[in-house]
Amino acid sequence: MATSREAFTQVKDILRKLDRSIDDARERRTGNDRPGMATPSRPQPPQAHGRADTGPMH
Repeated sequence: MATSREAFTQVKDILRKLDRSIDDARERRTGNDRPGMATPSRPQPPQAHGRADTGPMH
């Protein structure tokens, strides 16, 4: 079954909106105006119990 031009256009539009949404979220998170200008975040060390806000599990 061949893909219709309309289906292709719909998928392309969805991906474009998703890309914009990702760019907007990145800008809100980093406070930068341009993609690619953000400083990379430092990786966090793994937590002993998987969460930083909990004490020792008994």
